[in-house]
Amino acid sequence: MSERFASCCLLSFNRAQFVEEAILTLSANAGFPLELIVHDDGSTDPEVRDVLRRFVDSGAISTLIENPPDHNQGVGNATRRMFDIAQGDPIIKIDQDLIFMPGWLRHVVDVLQRNQVARDIDAEEPAIGALGLFKYHAAPVHHAEMFKRSWSYWHEVQDFVGSALVVPRVFYEEHGPFATHSDAFAEDVEFKTKLQDAGLALGLTVDDYVVNQGFGLGPSTVAIDDGQGRPTSATIKHGPKIPEATRG
Repeated sequence: MSERFASCCLLSFNRAQFVEEAILTLSANAGFPLELIVHDDGSTDPEVRDVLRRFVDSGAISTLIENPPDHNQGVGNATRRMFDIAQGDPIIKIDQDLIFMPGWLRHVVDVLQRNQVARDIDAEEPAIGALGLFKYHAAPVHHAEMFKRSWSYWHEVQDFVGSALVVPRVFYEEHGPFATHSDAFAEDVEFKTKLQDAGLALGLTVDDYVVNQGFGLGPSTVAIDDGQGRPTSATIKHGPKIPEATRG
């Protein structure tokens, strides 16, 4: 690729339909050049491997990393491997149960570029160290309570869950890599803490560009603050409905 492009790093483990829909909507709705790196972390469902190989053959997947079946090494390891071979900017960590809105990646790049321009003009606006693409609307994550400040096109927040975590390359190179904890989201809680300690902001886009369809099919486990600065786990049981038009 000679032009600028983003690196999308997709975490895969079983649930073939989720993986397929994530890749289809991610690619078709991007509106900006990308490479897609997929790490399958030991799926035991052979359909997942069939789906991934079809996307490799079609050229939708640029790089596929696979652990042997039932050899799961955790999200932290998988994320670190993908980010460390990613060539684009920004680099984006993506869960497999996400559906992407039309123009999602073009909007992400625009937010980061506008943030850079704004900081060149007004030093008051902080640099975005990591950007989330959607807001959780179910307990225990009350996104509105996380808001610190709002700018015209993004919200500065205390934290957000890293199902879709966008990181400008320079900040990953300075503050990475991800930890290799096995607890859900603990690896990006630690990474985002390092960003904040360095004076960088965590942000959410004003508009949601991702829907988490995993909410509708059973509990999702997330790491949240226990009130003393330590990540702990909690369960979200319900989430938003999936907009059918987005599925194509």
